[in-house]
Amino acid sequence: MSEFLDLNISGSIASDSLEKKTQSRASNEINATLAPGLIHEVNNILTGIYFNLEGFREVLDASHPLAESVQEIQVGFERIKEVLARITQIYLNAAEREQTYHEVQALVASQIDLLRIVFSKTKTASITLTSPEKALYINVSEYAFRVALLTLATCLRGLYPEGKIEIPMSVLCLEDFSEANFEKYPASGDCVGISFRLPCVALSVAEIDDFYARDNSSDLSMAAAEVLISEAGGRLLFSKGKAPHTSEVAMVFPLYNLNT
Repeated sequence: MSEFLDLNISGSIASDSLEKKTQSRASNEINATLAPGLIHEVNNILTGIYFNLEGFREVLDASHPLAESVQEIQVGFERIKEVLARITQIYLNAAEREQTYHEVQALVASQIDLLRIVFSKTKTASITLTSPEKALYINVSEYAFRVALLTLATCLRGLYPEGKIEIPMSVLCLEDFSEANFEKYPASGDCVGISFRLPCVALSVAEIDDFYARDNSSDLSMAAAEVLISEAGGRLLFSKGKAPHTSEVAMVFPLYNLNT
């Protein structure tokens, strides 16, 4: 009888342990599925709030009746951003290590709506994306790539004029780099680039940061964007544009070969 009870107790403990492991695994799978989408959606909302607040701060002085309300919203926004940053960091502890291959055009196209928010000095900003006919792949963490791309765009937006603006973007293969004469482009080995065409001549990180130092309208630096791009496995390159008084800046990543 004692042996029978022992077996029942052992079986019950094993069953409880298996159930807990199953629940834990299911919870982890749900979190892995939901976390990126939730973080992405909240970031979308916060991005819109941020740039709208920035627009208000540019037109309201301290004596305006709404200035205090805008400041209160700013404080709330910063608090939400802080909490989200903690949640994001918990997710990134695992997600940043989980690199996989992505088709570049699809990866960039999925960020177009956010890029429109970044560049929305007016409702008439237009972003065009061109790419080679063949699919090109890179091996990156999707989250790290997104942060690097949006940070780069935020640093570049002040270079574009007010009013109706066109922001041409391109997905570039190795042949495009040699034709465009990008400085220090990878001469050996295939690579993929995501480039912005700039309506001015800006051929270094320092030149863009110098522009913002004079304008003093941004708390982000191009140097910070370059670090993020490097951490995502890429490089930042510059080139003179084909049209006068233009240039291009590109995020460059090694081409991922699906056959390897």
